[in-house]
Amino acid sequence: MRSLSAACLFLFSAALPAQANWSFAVHPHPDFTDEYSAEEDAIFSDLEAVGNGFRNCAARIMFEYLIYNRRYPEFAFTHAFNDGLEAWKLHVLKTGRASSAFCIVLEVTEELRELYSYDFATPTEGLFCGKPGRPYINAEESRIMGLLDRLVSYAATGHYFALPALAEVEDWSDIRLNPDIRYYVEARQARRYGNEPAPILRDTVIALQGKDRLAFVEDAIARNDLHAVIETSPPCSAFAPEALAKAREAARGDPI
Repeated sequence: MRSLSAACLFLFSAALPAQANWSFAVHPHPDFTDEYSAEEDAIFSDLEAVGNGFRNCAARIMFEYLIYNRRYPEFAFTHAFNDGLEAWKLHVLKTGRASSAFCIVLEVTEELRELYSYDFATPTEGLFCGKPGRPYINAEESRIMGLLDRLVSYAATGHYFALPALAEVEDWSDIRLNPDIRYYVEARQARRYGNEPAPILRDTVIALQGKDRLAFVEDAIARNDLHAVIETSPPCSAFAPEALAKAREAARGDPI
């Protein structure tokens, strides 16, 4: 397939220093309403031949990234490959202008699931709570933190699949998000469909962090500003079981 060969050549192109002045608003990824060139049509044909499913996600992402670079050739010469790819992924998640958005998130979550299910049996308590906790202590934890950092950046776009994926890590790992971060994720996702999050999530923020913190998070939700909540959230250690037990004892006036 000619476009597949072109993709392979592109992957091995020289990496160049990244530049921050590229505008995706001026250079958006083409969507289904745009007119495609013959070469882009050929790429789409190859993409359809690849098929759907997680196993084909890497190919789908690369094919659509190749389409972007064919539409804007100068992009490949102003960004190092990995930097450009991650910047493009964020653009796709923010705008929904490529069908591989689902795959972009799924690649990260599936790799994390594999690490927690098979390769990494040691608990990672305190490593992450929606923000970095303690320093990582080995190569596996370093790999996990790199993936979680990407997942947070994807969730911050507000994409309908990326945002809940951040909270869903609690379902299959020992990670527990800070109450304010969990509330942000659940509330923003629920309100997308005209619903409200479970009342216990709101009550937990009030009980552990206060009404002022809840108001701050609500304002951040209105602005789609997950980073503001993460940056100002307490350290992971503040919500460790031991810390919460001490706080309860202090509130009752019991000796700590």
